[in-house]
Amino acid sequence: MINEKDIQIPKFAAPSKQAIAKATVVAAAIALVVLFAAILPAEYGYDPLRTGTALGLTELSKATNTKSEPSNASPGGPAHPGTTYTPQPRIYKVDSEDLLLTPGQGVEIKYHMQKGAVMVYSWKASGKLMFEFHGEPDQKPNPDYYDSYELDDKVGKEEAHGSFTAPSTGIHGWFWENKGDKNVEIHLATAGFYDSAKMFAGGDPEDMPVEDAK
Repeated sequence: MINEKDIQIPKFAAPSKQAIAKATVVAAAIALVVLFAAILPAEYGYDPLRTGTALGLTELSKATNTKSEPSNASPGGPAHPGTTYTPQPRIYKVDSEDLLLTPGQGVEIKYHMQKGAVMVYSWKASGKLMFEFHGEPDQKPNPDYYDSYELDDKVGKEEAHGSFTAPSTGIHGWFWENKGDKNVEIHLATAGFYDSAKMFAGGDPEDMPVEDAK
């Protein structure tokens, strides 16, 4: 058996005040090195020792700042990047037209819109029609100038649907032509921020009433 008297318990001397002070200074020095070498470059992009650049830590700061910064939208602007919000001074208009085109007959309907205004549309016909969706700015560089948005003068279509944003202030709309040998009925429905509409059917343009949305 082991005699308790034979067990020698080692005695540890308490560290001196000088040793504690030295350890404290060393720990503080290490903390400062870590602060300037790693934490400041990674968190704030401040890199006085150039260690952040060497270790790629400044890139972490850039990524953090990018996530925390709001989008480029001005106060009161779109809440989500990439969205487009265009306020308008008045309620949008609606229009519905039913037309009959005899063989060889053409007709044109155009809406006057401000630049940036939006219109949604649908038209359907009982047979194929050749057509062009185009516009004429109020301020034209020459009398014959116009913008063509969609053209089908070879095969034709029986319907089209979409949305349109006016690239200029002016009149924008469709020209349809019946090149078949039978009458074709066409129904057009639009809604948008236009202020007037005109029909062109070979003579002087005819004003068409448009209504405020209910």
